[in-house]
Amino acid sequence: MKYIVSAQEMKACDRDTIDRIGMPALVLMERAAWGVYEEIMTKGPLPKRVLVVAGVGNNGGDGLAAGRMLALKGCRVDFFMAGNPDKASEETKVQMKILHNLGFSIQRKLEDAEYDMVIDALFGIGLSRNIEGEYAQVIDRINCFGETGAQIISVDIPSGICADTGKVLGCGVRAGATVTFAFAKKGHFLYPGREYAGKLMVKDIGITEKSFAWQGPGAFCYERGELAALLPRRSPSGNKGTFGKVLLTAGSRDMSGACTLSGTGVLRTGAGMVKIITPDCNRGIIQTTLPEAMLYSFQGTPDKVQVEKALDWADVLVAGPGMGQDENALRLMELIMENKTLPMVIDADGLNLISAHNNLKKMLALRPPCTTILTPHPGELVRLAGVDMDAYWSDREVTARKLAEEYGCIVASKDAATMVFEPGRRGIYINTSGNDGMACAGSGDVLAGMMGGLLAQGMPCFEGACLGVYLHGLAGEEASMRKGRYGMTASDISKALTNVMRIQEEERRQDL
Repeated sequence: MKYIVSAQEMKACDRDTIDRIGMPALVLMERAAWGVYEEIMTKGPLPKRVLVVAGVGNNGGDGLAAGRMLALKGCRVDFFMAGNPDKASEETKVQMKILHNLGFSIQRKLEDAEYDMVIDALFGIGLSRNIEGEYAQVIDRINCFGETGAQIISVDIPSGICADTGKVLGCGVRAGATVTFAFAKKGHFLYPGREYAGKLMVKDIGITEKSFAWQGPGAFCYERGELAALLPRRSPSGNKGTFGKVLLTAGSRDMSGACTLSGTGVLRTGAGMVKIITPDCNRGIIQTTLPEAMLYSFQGTPDKVQVEKALDWADVLVAGPGMGQDENALRLMELIMENKTLPMVIDADGLNLISAHNNLKKMLALRPPCTTILTPHPGELVRLAGVDMDAYWSDREVTARKLAEEYGCIVASKDAATMVFEPGRRGIYINTSGNDGMACAGSGDVLAGMMGGLLAQGMPCFEGACLGVYLHGLAGEEASMRKGRYGMTASDISKALTNVMRIQEEERRQDL
């Protein structure tokens, strides 16, 4: 698990390290500068001419110190400071004095010159308002340098990017790489900040988890090296019942593919059995495309007795992919949600039905806390939350967290960077795997099935949702290597999942 912090959390860690632990602020600044210098030195030949663009805060001091290290190594380095030097932080004033004593000058006007590298140290993680005026012009010049071939290295976060939301605050530096310190920030992973940051490197400067005190960080993500340990354990003496039975309600006329995609996701994450409830028109297709699945297919209105039998059989419920929103789909959703004991994943049309019918909202609220996973994309999320898209884009985290608390559900808010929320839990999961090739029809159906398959093997809902999202992204990465991001399909993602799971299985065996 890798921690991800907000700007406020990072500032608190920084202050605790200085005040309580006793690490001097200048030591932290020098270590941060060394982290930037070290990363530049690993990028290949030493840059010939470097421009350091510094602000008056500590971020600027980090940049000035890194530039000084490069200059002493033999680089030609130009230093520029935006803002009033008299208002510089105490640590940054020390860096300015060191440069002066070494014979370096700090420009107050950006000269027309050619650079092969620009170090962006204009604004750090504390920026909270839109950039305009002189500062906007400076950022525009930095981006122009990048467009003409200079490498752009941002210190901590690209200037102009909100550290908490990833939003562009008026304008932002488009970095090829970002060197941040101690912990990654939310804005490094949430779009568009993730795109502006380029390649992200997190450097240890002496701030540790000990500075989180009792509350812990506000977010986390998974890394590949820990994945094998996160997967459900499999008993060598197990059978198909041991590994769980998933009841999937999916599909409608002309939407049979949702059954296959979601059902495949169930089985390829390791569940023992899947049973699909779907209209009779899908029977032949499913028997051909997913012969491993059991079926209850119905004509017209689903039979209550048959649905109840299926519920008695199941360990986990997955509802919604391709179900449609007609009266028969509504009736089936009502029958499924009458069960209040089984863990449940609700996706797609299941979410749309809940948004449109108050009785389903009441049934959802009556389910035991934290036993239901909702997997909305942005449009589904705003309908469920009763807000508009402006509210979503203004603060997606607030919208999703409010929905989780209102209904007592885990909410996997799907987007380019999916976030998972659990009511009562401070820390959220931010996904770092996947790519834009996964933005294709049926991708969400595979994910819903995968979550169901993990829950069937005994994973708690929050952990199953987080791991499902991460595995789904890894499968998307694997699929893109085989098919390319333009041509990959949801079927490619489910096929690639087999190899992702196999690799983790082999790594686990090696650790035993």
